[in-house]
Formats: sequence, C-alpha cells, structure tokens
Amino acid sequence: MKRRRLRKRIRGIITGFIIALIGCMSFGAFFVSAHEGTLSDQTVYKYYKSIEIQPGDTLWDIAEETMTSEYDSIPEYVEVLKEMNALESDRIEAGQYLVIAYNDTVLKK
Repeated sequence: MKRRRLRKRIRGIITGFIIALIGCMSFGAFFVSAHEGTLSDQTVYKYYKSIEIQPGDTLWDIAEETMTSEYDSIPEYVEVLKEMNALESDRIEAGQYLVIAYNDTVLKK
C-alpha cells in the first residue's frame, strides 16, 4: 500500500514538473518569436557622409542635428564626431569638412 502511494506521488510530481516545463517553454518561445519578428522587419544600415561647415555652424549644433538613436547624449556624440574627424577641440571653421555617420532603416517585405 505504501509503495503504491509513493509511486502515485512520484508520478504526480513528475507529471507536474513536465507540465510546468512545457508551459515555460511555450511562453518562452512566444516571447522570443514576438521579439524576433519585430527586429526582422527592419534592417538598419550605417552610412557616412561629408558635410561642409557653414558660417555660424558649431560642432554641438551639427551633433544635435545629426545624432542617431544609438547615442545617449549630445556630448557623447560630440566626442564621437571629434574622434571620427581627428579634432582636438570643439572648434570648427566655415569651409571645413566633417565626416558624420547616419542610420537608414529599411523595412523588409
């Protein structure tokens, strides 16, 4: 009698564990596929272009206009622009050229 109860209890525990495991796997697959579906609809390309500095332009104004979403702040992007263009300071002059990066998002069909 005790053996039968023990076997039933073990079967119940194993069955419960298997049901819980299947449930976790199902929900996990749902969330992963929903996330992947969103990402797979778009492709982001990074491009570079050269722009000519106009009178009155500042590095900070250019950074504010051209900053992409991958940067957290304008000061961070100003530093990136300085590195990309081998600038030692924030000072730029009209007629000078700067290389800037920009992103283009393309929706997949």
